[in-house]
Amino acid sequence: MGRVSTDPADWDRRVALAERLDARVFTDMKNGACFPTTHPLHGCPPGLFLSADAWPAIGEADVILSLDWIDLAGTLRQTSDGGLPKATVIHCSVDQYCHNGWSMDHQGLPPTDIPILAAPDRVVAKLLDAIPPRQADPPPRVPGVVTRKDEAPAAETDAITIAALAKRCTDALRDHKPSYIRLPIGWPGEFCRFAHPLDYIGYDGGGGIGSGPGMAVGAGLALRGKGRLPVAILGDGDYLMGVTAIWTGVHYRVPLLIVVANNQSFFNDELHQERVARLRARPVENRWIGVRMSDPPIDMAALARGQGAIGFGPITDEAGLASTLKEAIENVRQGALCLIDVLVAPEYARATSSALLRNIPS
Repeated sequence: MGRVSTDPADWDRRVALAERLDARVFTDMKNGACFPTTHPLHGCPPGLFLSADAWPAIGEADVILSLDWIDLAGTLRQTSDGGLPKATVIHCSVDQYCHNGWSMDHQGLPPTDIPILAAPDRVVAKLLDAIPPRQADPPPRVPGVVTRKDEAPAAETDAITIAALAKRCTDALRDHKPSYIRLPIGWPGEFCRFAHPLDYIGYDGGGGIGSGPGMAVGAGLALRGKGRLPVAILGDGDYLMGVTAIWTGVHYRVPLLIVVANNQSFFNDELHQERVARLRARPVENRWIGVRMSDPPIDMAALARGQGAIGFGPITDEAGLASTLKEAIENVRQGALCLIDVLVAPEYARATSSALLRNIPS
């Protein structure tokens, strides 16, 4: 399930279709929430790229129904021999309208047995009309499904890990109807507890560097008065590239909670530079040059306070994070824009991001 409607009625129809077919469902974090992540049929925790845990299921599938999945060709290339799955591939998308050789916005052309040029949720509704309900109890847990973990993985360093940050934020926000506007690279998918279309609005398009603060303020404005608590968890590099959006949020009285996962680096670029260094037999120890921001460290909270927001931090331990989240949530509920600067382990995204880099074709 990829780019689909945010209508709650369409959400319910997608759940009903999966249950009638007893079909395993995969989602990712490039799109907004489109299927409940804690449902027994949800195949594995979402990420920016499809988890390797999903590859065997896709490779063994008899039928693949793609509801406007972003870069279906690239995904199938990872999960099958030469990108040609043994399954019958049904691809429901209107991407054909933008197919051209100039921009290649459509990315690779997927091997498709049955193309359907239509909005995915229209097709879902028609399929439900054609497929009778199953005369059975709610679907059993699919063997091998990875479910949400209640505990964060053990920390390898004394600093706050991204997993610990995710757990603390998820637990603190659980009862406040959060709408996650943005999540950083490396965010553990097992802490994505999406049960409504507004629980997560998706990522930027086309690698919009520095778009996080602007997206946060704009979405917070759109959510004002909707009974939701807008939350954006940003990387420090993303935050710094668009930091002046904070003033706009304060000026227009946008209630918003921003948490900066601050590893004091444009860390994704460190990983890119390491990969290039290995390809060119250059010293990987130099990957930090030009991208570290630790000498001197930048006071992220001061940048927010300087524009009229409430700034907390830097936070360096989990106990302080828990108490600060509680205070910040109360301020946001009173209509304030709050930012929490959380120092996270510099290598927090290494394993995840390195895996992602290996999955990106050269």
